Amino acid sequence: MLLWIVLLKAALCVAIGNVTRDVCKEQICSCNAIEGDLHIDCEKRSLTNLHHLTGPSSQFYHLLLHGNSLSRLFPNEFANFYNAVSLHLENNGLHDIVPGAFLGLQLVKRLHINNNKIRSFKKNTFLGLDDLEYLQADFNLLRDIDPSVFRDLSKLEVLILNDNLISALPINVFQNVPITHLDLRGNRIKTLPYEGILEQIPGIVEVLLEDNPWDCNCDLVSLKEWLENIPQNVLIGRVICEAPTRLQGNDLNETAEMELCPSKSGMDSSLVAPPTQDETPDRGPRPTPSKTSGVTESHSGGGGHNKDHSKARENWQRKMKPTAMATGVIEREPPANSTCPQSCDCKLIGTRQGLGVNCEGKKIESIANLKPKPLGAHELNLRDNNIHTIRRNQLRGYHSLNLLDLGGNNIKMIENGTFHNLTELRWLYMDKNYLDTLMAEMFAGLQNLEYLSLEYNDIQLIMPGTFSPMPNLRVLFLNNNLLKALPVDAFLGVSLSKISLHNNYFTYLSVPGVLDQLSSIIQIDLHGNPWDCTCNIVPFKQWTDKLGADVIVSDLKCESPEQFWKRDFRRIRNDLMCPQLYEKISPTSLSKNSTYPADTGTRPNSYLEPSRVSISVLVPGLLLVFVTSAFTVVGMLVFILRNRKRSKRRDGNSSASEINSLQTVCDSSYWHSGAYHADGPHRGYDCGAHSLSDK
Repeated sequence: MLLWIVLLKAALCVAIGNVTRDVCKEQICSCNAIEGDLHIDCEKRSLTNLHHLTGPSSQFYHLLLHGNSLSRLFPNEFANFYNAVSLHLENNGLHDIVPGAFLGLQLVKRLHINNNKIRSFKKNTFLGLDDLEYLQADFNLLRDIDPSVFRDLSKLEVLILNDNLISALPINVFQNVPITHLDLRGNRIKTLPYEGILEQIPGIVEVLLEDNPWDCNCDLVSLKEWLENIPQNVLIGRVICEAPTRLQGNDLNETAEMELCPSKSGMDSSLVAPPTQDETPDRGPRPTPSKTSGVTESHSGGGGHNKDHSKARENWQRKMKPTAMATGVIEREPPANSTCPQSCDCKLIGTRQGLGVNCEGKKIESIANLKPKPLGAHELNLRDNNIHTIRRNQLRGYHSLNLLDLGGNNIKMIENGTFHNLTELRWLYMDKNYLDTLMAEMFAGLQNLEYLSLEYNDIQLIMPGTFSPMPNLRVLFLNNNLLKALPVDAFLGVSLSKISLHNNYFTYLSVPGVLDQLSSIIQIDLHGNPWDCTCNIVPFKQWTDKLGADVIVSDLKCESPEQFWKRDFRRIRNDLMCPQLYEKISPTSLSKNSTYPADTGTRPNSYLEPSRVSISVLVPGLLLVFVTSAFTVVGMLVFILRNRKRSKRRDGNSSASEINSLQTVCDSSYWHSGAYHADGPHRGYDCGAHSLSDK
């Protein structure tokens, strides 16, 4: 009998564990019909898994699960939602999709997994999504893509992979996939071959390739030819060269094939670096990167493909190092006895015959491997090698360096004090690496640095005062990183003129202690961030309003809330973004003759802080303080008066006690009758001589 009871309890436990709850019938989620389609909205329900939930079995629906805690999807996670036709998983902190998680979702046509932390697409990541037509996976940490991940998605037409960390697409990744729309913006792609990739998307009608570090060399000729053969309206945006140095900032469509591949025409493709202080023909003041880049821009091809781009935007794209040709400096071959590392190319540059060392793409794994060491070099190009770490002593002795290019490596760590002796360094490139944290000790010794490129890294944290060791810094690139906030005093002691912060994860930027330190700014790029257009952004908006129209590069579009989506927040009134700041302010309190803008409600030169105390709270608080003070004063007066009365009573009681004592003495047999005799054996007191009553 006891055994049967135990078995019955076990069966009940299993049955209870397998019970599923209907998200609509039990009102776990909001279920509404919109234009005839059922939308199941489970936004921000703190869901961690879906095994015990189920959707309606009698009709199709759109399943919205954004803003939950579905950080990992296990096999058959959505088995109870087999009637879903679209699935939204945005902002879940999702970092792992176990193959088989989407089994049972054979009706899903649209999948949104953007704004998560997905790092890779495995072979069977999308197993079960047989009818998938639309896949959105932007704003993740995607690096690795299996060549066969899309192989079974025979109906996939739209693929959105922008703003990830993709450095290359695997060959045959689009085999048997009918892609018509492809978004690859904001990644780390340097080349896109025709064979195995471009040839597999013949039906493409829209492709976006902007904000990638395109390496305009012979390998990119096939991409240029492909772009020339597709309809002109298929390419959205431009393909801008980031390398080599001589083509940096050029539009690929406007660059001749012989410039992309000079080795075929006998052109010199060696490193061309900016002039040092003494290389300028007029021997004027020390050139800054912003000034010299303007000279180079006049020699580069203008942007004619997209004429709607502003001039400021084009100049910003061409963040070029000035070439020797632009400055009139002649390069010469170094003498035979000069110190030039093996496998590197060296040239004498400038009027003072400084040594330019080009070790680009030589598979160097450490700076210590440069032998012999070019200690007298003025420019050192180590771009596109395999350097992982820079040790503190590896740059010791390079006192003459004016330019150091470490971009395109795999650098994850730079020891503190590495640049301590590089006091002459003016240009430092560390873009396209894997740095995740910046601190002041990392840049100690760079007091003359003017140009710093840190774009396309994994930077998530910047410590306060990071850029303080570089008081002469003028141009700073921090775009295409993972930044969500800037610390207080981030730019303390630095007079930046240009800064790029686009394609990060900022929802707003603080004005006090951060933006108000950019007093010398003449150009700032902030596009591509998920701006949250609520109260927190109002001071930031007012700061941007003070800047000139040509200072802010491109639009500042809201990502949230939904009513402001994709609208430029500079064109939205403050009281609409933050109504609680204005709902308590009486309209009559504003002067009729006020010249201040109606949409701000504040003076143009002040920043409205969302934490300001409203009048409705301030007045009752002051009244409470006044009443409390009045009661305290009255209480003190009552206390003083009562103490005085008690004192008088105490004095009266003392006199009466003294009289009673004297009366007792006179009546007592202790005293002898007669006068008091001080000299006798007994002392006496004459009570008759002293009257105890008033006569």
